Amino acid sequence: MLWTRPTDSLEHRRRDLARRLHKLHQVFEVPSLQRERIGVSQVVAYYEHCHDAYRKYHSSEGSVHLALNDGDRFDPDGFHGQLRRMEQSWTQAAAAPRDVLELAFGQGFNLNYLAPRHPGIHFTGLDLTPVHAQITAERLQRNKLSNVSLTLGDFHHLPYADGSFDHVFTIESLCYATDLPRVLGEVARVLRPGGAFTIFDVYQPRPNPDTDADSLLAAELIARGMALERWQLLDELLAGADTVGLQPERRAVLNDQILPDLRRLERITGAIIRFPWLGRRALARRSPLRGRNILAGYLMRCVMQARILEYHHLLLHKPA
Repeated sequence: MLWTRPTDSLEHRRRDLARRLHKLHQVFEVPSLQRERIGVSQVVAYYEHCHDAYRKYHSSEGSVHLALNDGDRFDPDGFHGQLRRMEQSWTQAAAAPRDVLELAFGQGFNLNYLAPRHPGIHFTGLDLTPVHAQITAERLQRNKLSNVSLTLGDFHHLPYADGSFDHVFTIESLCYATDLPRVLGEVARVLRPGGAFTIFDVYQPRPNPDTDADSLLAAELIARGMALERWQLLDELLAGADTVGLQPERRAVLNDQILPDLRRLERITGAIIRFPWLGRRALARRSPLRGRNILAGYLMRCVMQARILEYHHLLLHKPA
């Protein structure tokens, strides 16, 4: 006879999610968040208000993306997991890249890791947020890294010539594209023939009519907590890539690998809203944009475990 832990049952997960949403309704004005429209200025403001919180609660080394860990234990070395997967694709390619572009370099964690390991590659980083550019420039200078150039700009309008890069990558930032076909077109334009585009990001799978209302609300609140208007559908990304001539070469779902990090963030945020009245008091002393990322930290583990959202690694190829 097979035995299933009650905590793994669908009914238990639904009750748990309903309980979490009830608590969040007591701390946040949820209907107001749902009505709010989010644009570029809100995204910039979110990262300007949250950059120190990322350092304090998420990664002391300045990673603004999730860690990839095998097994159940969180290890901060997992923040390098995406980069190691990308480096592996370089070793498997016919030729190593000479010019690499990162879209949305954040606090410079990725560039500061990659540049000294690959001195023969010139790295370029583009980011929308002035505070990120300042933090990253200072970090590169301290580390005396000369094979990196930074650009303050928007990935909807890449300020680079056609065929400038062998590889473009982005980690948990393509979700902020307000015009996904345009961004994909820009990436295809600046890639050289035979080049590749690496994406790590969260997507909604094809809509399921049986998905319950609480799960859909939780996914929406996670997006709002991270200054996102909505989650992109995986199908629209793949269709857009095909339109501009980027062909899928590799695809993997990494929900299990991010769960240890999500459990850690869940503990941190859960402590803040354990008692809703204390949570409201604590959040009143913070920037609203900074406080909202509690929504993501408190809900994302449940939603990812139920596969309402999926964390994808995609490698797209531009034909030679």
